[in-house]
Amino acid sequence: AVVSTQSTGTVCLYNLIVITKPSSLYKHHENTKKRCYMRRVQVVEGGTFSPLVLTTTGGVGPEMDRAMKRAAKLLEDHHGEMYNEALTAIRRRLRFCLLISTLRSLRGCRTKYSPSGLNEIDFNL
Repeated sequence: AVVSTQSTGTVCLYNLIVITKPSSLYKHHENTKKRCYMRRVQVVEGGTFSPLVLTTTGGVGPEMDRAMKRAAKLLEDHHGEMYNEALTAIRRRLRFCLLISTLRSLRGCRTKYSPSGLNEIDFNL
């Protein structure tokens, strides 16, 4: 759950889906997840739900694209980063996080995991 990405105090729940199918099925996967979880999230959690669909070849669904653009816009507004550099950094970070999680699922984690904060990231690489 992420708090306050769309409006003040709103709880936004995201569900990340990685598919191997062609990009024509983005909407199908998004709609399937929305049917399963949207009502519960709105009634019980009092928030919004967004399924984020990615493909193994690097494509992203419409909701994922909007979420990344929104995060880049927030970084531009609040941290003074350039929009295109922030969006590139978000995409790069996402790719490395997915790669790391894939490697950890295949070979296991050998060290204690400690996530780095957003303040430590240099977007002007």
